[in-house]
Amino acid sequence: MSKKMSLCVFSAYVMVCLFSFSPPVLAVDIFKVSNYAKGKQIWFEAEAFDERSPNENYKLGEKEKAVKPEKDAFGDIVTNTGGKGWLLYKFDISRAGGKAGEWRFIGRVVNPKNHSDWLWVLGDDGPKIPDKEPAFVRPDHIIFEENIPPPFTWKKTGDFGKDGGTVNKLKKGENTMMIWTRQSSINVQYDVFCWSSDLEYQPTDDDYKKAKEKTMAVEPVAKLTTAWSTIKASLN
Repeated sequence: MSKKMSLCVFSAYVMVCLFSFSPPVLAVDIFKVSNYAKGKQIWFEAEAFDERSPNENYKLGEKEKAVKPEKDAFGDIVTNTGGKGWLLYKFDISRAGGKAGEWRFIGRVVNPKNHSDWLWVLGDDGPKIPDKEPAFVRPDHIIFEENIPPPFTWKKTGDFGKDGGTVNKLKKGENTMMIWTRQSSINVQYDVFCWSSDLEYQPTDDDYKKAKEKTMAVEPVAKLTTAWSTIKASLN
């Protein structure tokens, strides 16, 4: 075997090992995009959070047996089983063809007793992800301060019919949002979240169903195939 061939085979072996032991990507890896009305939208399910507070007060309704999801839920839901904490989501608006600017946060939620939470967005609300609860202000950060009995409702206002904390400045590419506990409880169910560059857009269930599904990262197998193709080409 030639020296060049040996090096290529060794490189292939190293790549296989790296892909085999690579940790999973922490990001909303399955999401949907659309261009309804006059803007762009990116959608992701509430249970697709990247991180949550160590006390895990926010739990999955069905998978973690916190509460039975309402019958019209899209998959599982997230609820607050008690105490204060947070959820963190990362999402890339460029995958929806979106640009930096003002976007509206919208949730498909059930909240029959008006138990609201806070919304924090990296960049708009602070330069780095906080390790303790920020100093939130009403109405600038409040979301879901609304009475929302079942069935699930797409709610785009944050404070009794007013914007509250729903309108935020997003940056180009990847963004990070956090939901921090204000009042949320086991009565609250978060199903699907949407960000829209059209601030007046009102989502519907059919809009979500028809939105185009995408994935965040290339699968390791696909990456390995590409890498091996490159190695083989170098042998010619």
